[in-house]
Amino acid sequence: MTAIELKNVTYVYSPDTPFCKTALDDVSLEIKAGVITGLMGHTGSGKSTMVQLFNGLTRPTSGTVFVGGEDIWAEPKKISRFRFKVGLVFQYPEYQLFEETVRRDIAFGPTNMGLDEAEVSRRVEEAAIFCGISPEMLEKSPFDLSGGQKRRVAIAGIMAMEPEVLVLDEPAAGLDPQGREEILGGIRSYQRQKKNTVIIVSHSMEDMARYSDEIVVMDHAKIFMQGSTAEVFKNAEALSSVGLSVPQVTELCNKLKERGLDIPDGIYTTEAAKSAILALLSGGNK
Repeated sequence: MTAIELKNVTYVYSPDTPFCKTALDDVSLEIKAGVITGLMGHTGSGKSTMVQLFNGLTRPTSGTVFVGGEDIWAEPKKISRFRFKVGLVFQYPEYQLFEETVRRDIAFGPTNMGLDEAEVSRRVEEAAIFCGISPEMLEKSPFDLSGGQKRRVAIAGIMAMEPEVLVLDEPAAGLDPQGREEILGGIRSYQRQKKNTVIIVSHSMEDMARYSDEIVVMDHAKIFMQGSTAEVFKNAEALSSVGLSVPQVTELCNKLKERGLDIPDGIYTTEAAKSAILALLSGGNK
């Protein structure tokens, strides 16, 4: 089943001016429903422009965007309903906090959806759990929190709207390893429990390998590659040709293979590498 589909989508910034730039060039893409899809590519490849098309924040210059099989621009006056279906978390969302308490900030979206107080409260508390926000923190001012805590609050505010598709643009940017694990781990738990669709934009190959089920690779305004995480990271040379790399653990396993060790293909997480190396050592000790 397809959650989002682009058909022959082109997006041009500042058309008919000296600053004209094609950000997306005749792109056709299907995002599978019910999985985490990683969207990666070098700076300027079109990633951020693409995700802003998913909920109608911007309108394509040409082509069609479908959400759940519906053309989102078929009735432009009703485009706002797709903003509830596709929740978009911008990079550094903590700068968008504004309410007096964390609870009220998370509740802002669900309240604007017209939900009753009990349902809003349920959603706020559930989203807070996914994002590692304690009950005590809910009553604090968001401006008294650390940068990582503010990030969690902003993400929880979108989760609380319970969108069919959750899109996050570099959700762990600028965080330390523990902060990255807390936020991305919470997002994965959320997706596994809700069975919804999540799209994560990231420059981190390790994050893409660890948390994505599918990966889309962008290059110069076009789709360069798409497939399962294992399929994409098998193509180290192809990724290198567009300025990307594979996870460090994949590079390590590839070098071990080059030295003649019997390491399986398609290893892209530390857990898989550990299992393969332990199996190799066990076999060698017999």
